[in-house]
Amino acid sequence: MSSRPSKSDVRNIGGYLKENKRTLEAVNKVKQTGVGFKIQNGKIMTDTVAMIFFVRFKPKINALRRLNIEPLPKEIDGIPTDVIEVPTGFATRIVRQNLRIATPDDSRYRPIPGGVAMINAREPATGTLGLIVQKRKTNEYFACTNNHVGANEDVEGLPPLAQKGDPWIQPGAHGNGHAPQDTFATLERWGRMNTVLENHYDFSIGKVIDGADVRPYYMQEVGEISGIADIELGDIVLKRGRTTRLRRGMVTAVGINDVQVSYQGRPCPFDDQVAIVGTPESLPFSLAGDSGSFVVSEESPHAVKAQLFAGGEDNEGIDITIASPIRKIIGDFDVDL
Repeated sequence: MSSRPSKSDVRNIGGYLKENKRTLEAVNKVKQTGVGFKIQNGKIMTDTVAMIFFVRFKPKINALRRLNIEPLPKEIDGIPTDVIEVPTGFATRIVRQNLRIATPDDSRYRPIPGGVAMINAREPATGTLGLIVQKRKTNEYFACTNNHVGANEDVEGLPPLAQKGDPWIQPGAHGNGHAPQDTFATLERWGRMNTVLENHYDFSIGKVIDGADVRPYYMQEVGEISGIADIELGDIVLKRGRTTRLRRGMVTAVGINDVQVSYQGRPCPFDDQVAIVGTPESLPFSLAGDSGSFVVSEESPHAVKAQLFAGGEDNEGIDITIASPIRKIIGDFDVDL
């Protein structure tokens, strides 16, 4: 079975979903939609590209009809469909307070590469440093991670939980990192999460402080990182995070819209996201504490394709990682990859 569907098939199904979004919402009450592989009996069917609908609960047909909701047919206008139930929804992947994972890497690294533990020192938690990069047209170095790792889940319209200059430490709280002795960067800029308008990423950058011992464009266990690339359905990718370390995965859905992820207890919608599932030897692809990890191509030189920030487990026990394509992030934050 091929794992690389034609780009035209993916584009056509994505176009159909966009054109019929209001009808699907009104008739079938589905909002989290994307283009991806069907999943049957816990297996990814790479020979079948379908319209994917993520739901928290999949009621019985009779229950749907009592609510005047039409159940989704197996095909719509000749396009296969698949409903993936994620009972607890999608949540950010960060370790908070005393929650511990079996084999995390909370080591202190010097020089500091991408893919290792870090956090905003204000928060008793641990996430992952994606990569050390440069700003375009300057010689200054910056560290990349998620908003909810580097800026404490800062949300538009709520009291600010972060401010420019906040210290970033390596390792994070679970590795007994403390400011100022473990500070390697300070919060410079971040995208505040929005509870009404669509979000396209969960991202922040921190300016590397003078004298910090960092290793730019290098990811622990992966190697040198160079360039960016589009992330597409069927791609085989790598990521290195604090909790699950080096993992290999497959992109199982793209163009996912209205992904609901909770920040400060409030759902924030995300558009144009991708779903990644670990390959059989790399399950799961990510867990709490891996937030901020960059997703890179398996081929060397490794190009950055996306940044992971959330995930959830479906009703068959498959862990699904949600990630944001890197191109818009790089364009908006003017960093050089």
